[in-house]
Amino acid sequence: MALLAFRTFGTVIVSIVVLGMYLLHRKKKGTFIKRKAASEKEHLQYQKWEKRLHILAIAGLVVLFVLVTIPSCLDIPYLLSGNLVEVTGEVTQGSMSGETANSQRRIHIQDAQTGEDHSFQYWGKGLDRGDYASARYLPHTEFGYLVE
Repeated sequence: MALLAFRTFGTVIVSIVVLGMYLLHRKKKGTFIKRKAASEKEHLQYQKWEKRLHILAIAGLVVLFVLVTIPSCLDIPYLLSGNLVEVTGEVTQGSMSGETANSQRRIHIQDAQTGEDHSFQYWGKGLDRGDYASARYLPHTEFGYLVE
């Protein structure tokens, strides 16, 4: 559970820091290209590239917030209340049988009660296909842990 809290709050904090750094860069009228132009033609070319880099930075920030920050923020109430999605059933796919080293894995579990297939990521050892497992995970970021 501590890993989920660290991962969720960490991504939100990192996103805010990145946004703050970009806004500070814009406020100070900073440039991405630090090299001085030798001619007027080169200066105009640098300005064109600066505009492109700013558009690319804004696009990157939008993608960061849409794909990472918003799902993490939507999972904060689930994390604070401890009301995670719980699933118990058979491992259907994505398992790493015989793998004993801890690493990040994606697994699919078919719920024994409803028959729904739940897919999520977790940090831990691999499971064999067909094993019976119980897990809890956050619904928006789809990251959780196996219940021992």
